[in-house]
Amino acid sequence: MQCQKSAWADSLREAERLLIDHGKLRLLTHAQEVAAKAREIGERFALDGEILFLAGLCHDIGGIMAPDEMRKAATARGIVLDPAEEAHPFLLHQRFSRILCEEALHIRDQRILCAVECHTTLWSKPSAYDMTLYLADKLAWDQPGEPPYRAAAETALGTSLEAACLAQIDYLFAHDMLLYPHKWLLEARCWLASFEKGN
Repeated sequence: MQCQKSAWADSLREAERLLIDHGKLRLLTHAQEVAAKAREIGERFALDGEILFLAGLCHDIGGIMAPDEMRKAATARGIVLDPAEEAHPFLLHQRFSRILCEEALHIRDQRILCAVECHTTLWSKPSAYDMTLYLADKLAWDQPGEPPYRAAAETALGTSLEAACLAQIDYLFAHDMLLYPHKWLLEARCWLASFEKGN
C-alpha cells in the first residue's frame, strides 16, 4: 500500500507539471478544485478519497492538446469518433486524459482511469467513482458564477449519486444546454432513469 501511495504521489506531481509546462494554469486551478470536490463528495459515500483526488487532478490533462491535435491523434490510433466528437472535438479530451494517465503518468488503477475517461459525458452503468468525478467536474465547473443546476444536483445527492447525476443531466436537457448530446451521455441518462425507477 505504501508503494502504491508513493506512485500516486508521483502521478500527482507529474500531472501538475504537465499542466504547468503547457501553460495551462487555469486548467490546473480547475483540476485542483475538482479534486477537492471529488474527495468531499466521495467521503459522503465511503469512497477512497485519495483515488478521487488523483482522478480529479488528472481528469483534464488531455486539455494540453488542441482539439484538432486530438482529432488527428484519434484517427491515428483508430479511435472511432462519436458524432458529438466530430462536431466538437474538444470532447475528446476525456479520452485523451485517460490515455495520458496511462502512458505519461503510468496510472493503472481502473477506478481512476474509467472515471477520467467518462468525466465529461458519463456512460451507461457508471461506477460510484465515475459518478463522483462527473459530479465534481460539474459542480466545480470552470465557468463564471455558480452552475445553474447546482441546487438540483446537490439536493439529489441527499438521495444517491445516481439521483444527482440524473438531476444534473436532466437539467441540461430541459434548459437546452448541450451543443450535441454524446452517445455516452444519452446512454447514461437512460440507465440512470431506469435505475431510479427500480429504487
